[in-house]
Amino acid sequence: MTKSAKNTKFSQMIRSRDGNFAMLAAVLLPVAMIAGSLALDTTNALSMKTRLQNAVDSAALATATRLYQEENLSVADAKIFAASFLKGQVEEDSTAFDGFSISPTVTITPVNTNGGTTWKVSVAVTGTQKATPMAKLIGRDTLSVNVTGKSQSGSESSQGSISMALVLDQSGSMDWKLDGEKKINVLKQAVFGLIDQFKAVDKNGDYIRLGSVSYNSNVTGKNNMTWNVNRVHNFVGQLQATGGTDSTDAFKWGYEKVSSTKETDEHKARTGQEPERIIVFMTDGDNNYTSADTSTKKLCDEAKADGLTIYTIAFAAPTRGQQLLSYCADKPENYYDARNSQELIDAFKNIGEQTSKVVSRLTE
Repeated sequence: MTKSAKNTKFSQMIRSRDGNFAMLAAVLLPVAMIAGSLALDTTNALSMKTRLQNAVDSAALATATRLYQEENLSVADAKIFAASFLKGQVEEDSTAFDGFSISPTVTITPVNTNGGTTWKVSVAVTGTQKATPMAKLIGRDTLSVNVTGKSQSGSESSQGSISMALVLDQSGSMDWKLDGEKKINVLKQAVFGLIDQFKAVDKNGDYIRLGSVSYNSNVTGKNNMTWNVNRVHNFVGQLQATGGTDSTDAFKWGYEKVSSTKETDEHKARTGQEPERIIVFMTDGDNNYTSADTSTKKLCDEAKADGLTIYTIAFAAPTRGQQLLSYCADKPENYYDARNSQELIDAFKNIGEQTSKVVSRLTE
């Protein structure tokens, strides 16, 4: 064969695509699988870290609160309580993550103040789960993350104050069943849990003022801002679902109440503090008219400009209701899209934990 013929054959071989796909697949498929496995491991690790951070924050806060409430509680018993509380918080994660385990360390330190002794609580956790099988090819069998939550037991020098208004939907769709239970009853359960959290962290009722308004096509009921959170409990317990939906006047009521000078005066007289002002706004539907969306959004803009914290919860709501509440939250993480009953309860619980940190002054 001549040199020219050899060159022609070589060129044809280079240009030929026969078998190229199989060769490339043989080379790239393992790489793609490992990359996908690593991406999944990263997602799992971030999810585990987020859940653990919430859990250690809750455990530190609950332990500091209990030390504040029970003067005779020993440090040893408080550590046992913290570990047990943490275990309960992450119990569901044992099924969410393969081979999930935690290794907690609880540190409790007394701090002498002019008003007596307060307690610093630190809950540090290393969380571990199994890596995906492909990750073993690069020598990784497990994933580990480290998180820490810290809190300090309440005292006049360490506590903060809040004024919160609950703006609650009691329209007719709240009478529909979801997960086998009427939505209005699930809402009551969620609010009761929030109130119980407040009673635990503010046992003497000196730092939290709470009010509530309910609405359908109109404002249907009001419980003015009060130090006695049990009054709000009773108000919510009597709600009945009926009518259409218009959130404007109810949100306006909540906004005006928490931003009033009276709230400042009440807290100044009781603790000498300026309160954090908070609105919790929920709905399970759309406003009957888009004009009500527009007017509610305008009020939300004003409230955010005034520095209010706005938590919003869409409870199995359709798209327009979700969009309204997402818009009204003062920051993205304060919007909750609760698709089922448990997620609604969890949303109120999370809001309770976040706002209780103001009262207990969670330090990290």
